[in-house]
Amino acid sequence: MSLKNRLILYINSLLIIAMIIGILGILLAAKKNVRDEILSTQSLAIFAIENGIKKNPDFYLFQEEGESLGLGGLNQLRHLQIQFFDNDDKLIDSSQPNIDEKNRTPKWIEKIMTALLTTIPSEVIQIDSRGKSLGYILINPDPAYEINEIWQQVKSGLIVILIFFIFINLVIYIVFFHTLQPINELLDGFKKLENENYKVRINKTNISELNNIGQKFNNTVRKIKETNTRVHKLSQDLINIQEQEKRQLARNLHDELGQSLTAIQAEAASIKNSQKNKTNLIAVENIISLSKSMMFSTRELIKKLSLGILDEVGIKIAMDDLVMSWSKRNPNIKMKYDFDQAALKKLSKETHQHLYRIVQEALTNISKHANPLNVSVLIKSILSGKVKIQIINDGIVKKANSSKGMGLSGMRERVAQMKGQIKISRSKFFKIIILLGHSKK
Repeated sequence: MSLKNRLILYINSLLIIAMIIGILGILLAAKKNVRDEILSTQSLAIFAIENGIKKNPDFYLFQEEGESLGLGGLNQLRHLQIQFFDNDDKLIDSSQPNIDEKNRTPKWIEKIMTALLTTIPSEVIQIDSRGKSLGYILINPDPAYEINEIWQQVKSGLIVILIFFIFINLVIYIVFFHTLQPINELLDGFKKLENENYKVRINKTNISELNNIGQKFNNTVRKIKETNTRVHKLSQDLINIQEQEKRQLARNLHDELGQSLTAIQAEAASIKNSQKNKTNLIAVENIISLSKSMMFSTRELIKKLSLGILDEVGIKIAMDDLVMSWSKRNPNIKMKYDFDQAALKKLSKETHQHLYRIVQEALTNISKHANPLNVSVLIKSILSGKVKIQIINDGIVKKANSSKGMGLSGMRERVAQMKGQIKISRSKFFKIIILLGHSKK
């Protein structure tokens, strides 16, 4: 969970707890007020009945004429319900409740408040006329009106609290949007740095702590860039030195070992022509065969060490020979190979050596570390004007060999020296995809 969302959750939780405590406080405080209001109204009603009805001489006249007590006209009476029953408990007259049903308190609030209130007993007043009992008046406490008033107050408070909630969350969002913007910029900077973008910089803000972090980040990026540049230069120098050493070694092998083998073959041939001994002839033939094998192996070694073949026959023929030779050595692997002419025209001469070595290293790695059924080497021109080199195999590659070896690191350095892009992915297939954007010089 983000810091902004967590803070909003904490603040809203505290506000909700405060709201609940406030509502409980209001209900507990209202409990005593409601009881006092009901008792006061009940006492007043008893006094009015005792003195206004029972002791009113006109009461007897009304009863003689069959008139009621007029309780139905008490439609403004609050807190009480007054009912007149005859001696057979039949309701003769009753006061009317004074509650707006549209804004009536929800039933669950009424139940809570009623449960909080201490039970207030009903009052019964006997009504007699000339010594004869006419019935009785029942005075029932009715807290519904007072509870409804409390609910209206609480509802207004809830509306205010809801508006306050919205306001607080809006303020938090605005404040955090401006406060976290530099942090998001810093995170974006780390993401770009992870993708080897060393041009990223963190701008100054109004927060001193974040400025210090941004300054440290910029200094770190600068040092990483300098270090990376030095490492690239050393790697490229190492590659160039290795190429020079390979050329020198190839030259020495050609000049010394090749000439010696040629001499051996010539001597053996002369012995074969001059001797008639059958045993000597077999030995001589063996020498000739061995020297031819050594010459072939030496030639293959020279081809691996020296890239003079590129100058002699060109990158296209040299690459064709490299792939076909590897395919012959691995007859159980199905090879798909294509090097189109459009791509050949876009490759500069300076890239030939690196391209040859990359494909050579990739095929060597496949032989050593994978057991594929299918391998594809595609070098083609794409619509963006670049050259795409794609090397794919469906074998299982050991992570230790594929990640810690020098082969892939060397490929990356060669691609960097060609100012290209390389992407290596491992899923169902092991893919090496290189994009070169150079034009032929």
